[in-house]
Amino acid sequence: MINIPAIFIANGTAILLLLIILSSIKRPLRHGLLDEKIFYFMVILNIMQSIIETVVFLMDGKMIYGYHTLLIVLNVILFINNIIFAFSWTVYTDYKLFADMKRLKRIFPFLALPAALVIIGCLINLATPVFFEVDQHNIYQRTGLFFIPYIVTYSYLAHGVVFVYSYRRKVHKYLFLPAIQFMLPVMLGSLLQFFFYGYSLVWLGVSIGMVALFVNIQNESSYVDVLSGLFNRQYLGNLLLMCGEKKDCGVPAAIMLDIDGLKNINDSFGHVVGDDAISTAGRILHKAVGDKGVLCRYGGDEFIALMHINSQEEIIDMIDLIKTQVALFNDSKKKPYEISFSIGYSIYEGKRESIDDFLKKIDASMYEDKKRKISERMVFELKDEIAQN
Repeated sequence: MINIPAIFIANGTAILLLLIILSSIKRPLRHGLLDEKIFYFMVILNIMQSIIETVVFLMDGKMIYGYHTLLIVLNVILFINNIIFAFSWTVYTDYKLFADMKRLKRIFPFLALPAALVIIGCLINLATPVFFEVDQHNIYQRTGLFFIPYIVTYSYLAHGVVFVYSYRRKVHKYLFLPAIQFMLPVMLGSLLQFFFYGYSLVWLGVSIGMVALFVNIQNESSYVDVLSGLFNRQYLGNLLLMCGEKKDCGVPAAIMLDIDGLKNINDSFGHVVGDDAISTAGRILHKAVGDKGVLCRYGGDEFIALMHINSQEEIIDMIDLIKTQVALFNDSKKKPYEISFSIGYSIYEGKRESIDDFLKKIDASMYEDKKRKISERMVFELKDEIAQN
């Protein structure tokens, strides 16, 4: 039994939620990154599915000329769009994690094979029943193979979730990618509609998942630095404001790091390579710090690791760990440049000093290290010049 009022409410709500997302676009999509384009493509697909599914339910069982053919075509479109949506989710999660077009071109032609086979089956369904049929009374009926598109669709959706939770710690950058928040309403709506045909719940579930994803995307754009993959200065400020509240987690402390010789890298190899050096520095720091602190890009070539410590030795140990990771990177010779940091640190005395005073204190500590390095280099060069003469 088809419940038309419930279908209008569910799909109407879904469309309204999705239109709110589309109305929030801040720049033309042609200037957006690939993950942004995929996300909004998924939103548009969701709107299309909500509209088409509503029309299909309205037409189901109506004996009007042309409806039989139209019902077959519209249901084929629904099946194809389902697969495209799920496949788009896997591409989206991969690009969010790795931002690597070469990887996508290498892996996803093979991953697309199940989707391609289902789409071929859907197109054959235009001529003869494969996954569904529309009988002589214009009523939609599932065939014995109807479960195949569902399995492929759920497999793609599950692949994206597993992929996110398997690799998000390995890519060494902060991500607001709530795969579970996205999947729960999608799976719930899909399963309810699967077992209770006549109710339209799947695309309402998808739209709720898309809203959850959109909210987190906005958080990411507000708080994550795109180049380094670390949190930005605004997020650092929020963290410092909350530091005083964590009384049972140790004393707040911070390490400031400045990339040595970034200007020389820019001058020698160009600003694209200079940007890559900042990105590399972010990955090195993320690998070293891990869950022991929070990393932020403070300025152009400056970073801050915020920690809660029980003793000053923990700061020294973290600095040693960072230096170890830097040495491993430099020894690998994977880039045309080497990374080194000038480093300063201090403890944050929240009640006795302001955030600005604390930042100035660790900045001064870092510049002391930088001055020391410059002095040592000048002495070394002077000795070398004397030895040559």
